[in-house]
Amino acid sequence: MKTLTISLIGACVLLGASACEHSGRHVVIKSGDSYNTVKIEYYGRAVFDREGTTILHISPNGSVEYSSNGDHLLAEGDQSGNVTYSINGGEKEKQLNKQEKALVANAVKVMIKHGHNDD
Repeated sequence: MKTLTISLIGACVLLGASACEHSGRHVVIKSGDSYNTVKIEYYGRAVFDREGTTILHISPNGSVEYSSNGDHLLAEGDQSGNVTYSINGGEKEKQLNKQEKALVANAVKVMIKHGHNDD
């Protein structure tokens, strides 16, 4: 019985610790049909530029994940809110090339269309 109690306490601590990794809100938006699908998932808050083409800031330890028809974007905020990107499973980077910027711009426009920026 004592072992079971210790195991349950350990499991609760691990669950609580993993839940704290992403503080704040968690939102998932899915839409599409059998030909076109969009999934947007984010933790915390993200701030877009006025044009709706890039992510300026993500709350510390927050993230924005966007996938649509084979394209995948993961943007994460560090402790200072600076944004790093991973495009289609690639390395994390802060500077994007023209094609990657176009993917981010499209993703941001879709997120705004789905109501992401209504905070």
